[in-house]
Parts: sequence; C-alpha cells; structure tokens
Amino acid sequence: MIQPNWENVAKHFLKSLISMHPYIHPTPIDVMVEWRKGMYIGHIQIIFPDYSPEIVSLSKSSNHLQDGLVDAIRRLDPNRLNLMADERLDLTGRIHVLRRLENILTNPTPEQAGYIAAHPLYHREVDASIRN
Repeated sequence: MIQPNWENVAKHFLKSLISMHPYIHPTPIDVMVEWRKGMYIGHIQIIFPDYSPEIVSLSKSSNHLQDGLVDAIRRLDPNRLNLMADERLDLTGRIHVLRRLENILTNPTPEQAGYIAAHPLYHREVDASIRN
C-alpha cells in the first residue's frame, strides 16, 4: 500500500487552518489534543477572559489523525500547544466548552458551569471551501 506524503499533506492542512485565523475571534491558540488514545488538531479560544481565563472553547477535528500526519504536523509546527484531555470527557463532535488547567482539558467547575450557562455563546461556522 502506498503511504501518503505526510509532510505535503500536513503543509496543505496547516495552510488551510492558518488561513482561517483572521476570521476567528477571539484569537485562536493552535493545539494538538490527545484524548482516548487519539490525536486531534484544532484550536482553543479564551472565551471569558474577564471572568476566568481557564474557560476555553475547543474546536477540534472530528476524527483522530493518523500517526504519520501527527508527526509531520509536529515537525512543521513545533510551537503548536499540546494538550491532554481528561478521558472522562465526551469530546465527540467538534466544538466544546472546557476548563484548561495548564496543558490539561477537563470539565468546568460548578461555578464556571453556572457562569457559562448564564452567558450563552453563539457559534457561527463558515465552510472553509467557500471561495471569493
């Protein structure tokens, strides 16, 4: 079986992700997330900085990445933040509101969850394939 050129795939993938940065507010922090023995790519955003910088929105790939792609992304983007997600979390899907403690993602505290519930977020997602 022919293996993909992971370096080339990663270059195009990262270019596509980075091209969306100007349209993402608040400013995204690029991440790799390890969860349940899989690696995912995405970004986090600090969504309530005045209340708690621990509360973040995680936008991640729907599926875990193949090892060759993970290795290539790490070579091309060595400053990408690596996070570990608590295995008890349900990170099925793409968008999640979580608590970040340094390099760990976990559930918000009850107080943080109350604040999040009282201040609902509105999320708009634009299809990256749209061209001008």
